[in-house]
Amino acid sequence: MESKYYILCVDDEFFILWNLKEQLKKVFGANFIIETAESAESAKEIIDEINAHGEDLAVVICDQVMPGQKGDEFLIALQNTNPKTKKIMLTGQAPAQAIGNALNHGCLYRYLSKPWDANDLELTIKQAIASYFQEKSLEEKNHELERSLYFNPDTKFPNFESLIKTVTNPHVQNQSIVLIKIATYPIIIKNFGISVYRKLVGRFLEMLNVHLKGEHSIFHIYEDEIAILSDLTEEELTKIVDTFRLMTKSDDIVLDDVSFHLDCYFSSANGKEDCYYKAKLALFQSEENSNKNFVAYTDELSTDHHLQNFQTSQKIRNAILKKEVVPFFQGIVDNKTNSIYKFECLARIKDKDKFLPPHYFLNLAKATGSIRLIGLQMIDESMKYFSGSEFEFSINLTESELEYTSFSKWVETKLNEYKINPNQITFEILEDISFLENKNSVNTIRELKSIGCQIAIDDFGIQHSNLSRLLEIDPDYLKIDGQFIRELPNNPTAFLLVKGIVELAHGIGAKVVAEYVDKPQIQEIINNLGIEFSQGYLFMEPSKEIPPPNQLKIQY
Repeated sequence: MESKYYILCVDDEFFILWNLKEQLKKVFGANFIIETAESAESAKEIIDEINAHGEDLAVVICDQVMPGQKGDEFLIALQNTNPKTKKIMLTGQAPAQAIGNALNHGCLYRYLSKPWDANDLELTIKQAIASYFQEKSLEEKNHELERSLYFNPDTKFPNFESLIKTVTNPHVQNQSIVLIKIATYPIIIKNFGISVYRKLVGRFLEMLNVHLKGEHSIFHIYEDEIAILSDLTEEELTKIVDTFRLMTKSDDIVLDDVSFHLDCYFSSANGKEDCYYKAKLALFQSEENSNKNFVAYTDELSTDHHLQNFQTSQKIRNAILKKEVVPFFQGIVDNKTNSIYKFECLARIKDKDKFLPPHYFLNLAKATGSIRLIGLQMIDESMKYFSGSEFEFSINLTESELEYTSFSKWVETKLNEYKINPNQITFEILEDISFLENKNSVNTIRELKSIGCQIAIDDFGIQHSNLSRLLEIDPDYLKIDGQFIRELPNNPTAFLLVKGIVELAHGIGAKVVAEYVDKPQIQEIINNLGIEFSQGYLFMEPSKEIPPPNQLKIQY
């Protein structure tokens, strides 16, 4: 059934009201129902009826001087019930105060004087109608966007984003949660396809909702995972859901004359914003032990910091979504000039009013696979920062970037976008990257060199360091790992190893950077060994901004 659209005219003078209606019917009668009322009280009855049927009251045209409630008072009251309706005051006797009241408190759209100009009136109402439907369309699009963000597109139940938004609401007190994991999800997908599974999970959610009598919040957070959130105690909620568990254990779901049995894991927890992560740990325990009964969260489950890892991983994801992966900069000193000539870009993620360093999130980012997105944001933000600058800068690359065949093309696009000379940027290859596992890595490095970028081997001397790697990469720089540099004053073996690395680097035409330089006596040995560049807290701590030109000369 199509919606009806209304224009309401309110005036206590019959002939004015009749003329107004006839004029509007000629112009708008094909698309709008023109209603009239001789008082504010009569108008309210009409408005209540329109609202009760869910119809659209697009425009109200109202006189100011009427018996009973005045026009400005009526429009202010109308704003409370119909804030989106466009309100026009049409009067010859309205005092400035009444117009001001309607403007300030009734969101008056326009004021027109009596007698009105017919063309002016028609144009005003056309503009008001256009404004009404433009705002209505925007509101509908916002609702659609919210539905896509916070609801599962197939089952229409709230999704993971909605759950997190709910549990992290600062006004919410302790809440209980039950997680249900459908264990037979991959088997059904493999044998019957995703469409059959989605029908099954939809039926499963309907049964669950009926069982809970709509008294608790159900979230379809992943394809195979469901959450129930409640103000009940954990024990009370578990007892209710356990009867559903026993029911599904004995009954199958029939779909097109085929019976399906959904095996599920169940877990529970209680808390505030951490309740989901607690229940998730218990769910892991349930899956690990193939326990189809309820597994409740206990503190013993988080002794190895699993809960903290979940919370940190959430921070990582939020930082990526909000583009709060930011580069900090640490200067690299030219030992001949004692000046900073280059900066290494070091990843940080913003967390409220502080920035978290890599040791806080790097391993978890690798474990979750989000390291690739962090790397790409870092490259983009770093290039943006140095756009228009002549400084050289370096960025670490991980396996995630190197394994993609199109990575060098993406870099070339970004260099052009930010107008950066390719030889300004050095990509540092971390020593924990194994080229044996990532066959494309060497090709990507060679492509980066071919477009003019420089290559450094970072943390040289540990893990995968070997001579064949030097042949494969042909690096421009070797960065000697800090554990050797720190031992230079006191460990003869460290001195010999560093000296050997320097001779090797110079022999293949590469320059050397000493990392983690934090003492003057270490820097003195570095100079004596002929190492070209130094980096460390002796010269500069990582910072959100690079120093001004007059502070690039190093004093230590």
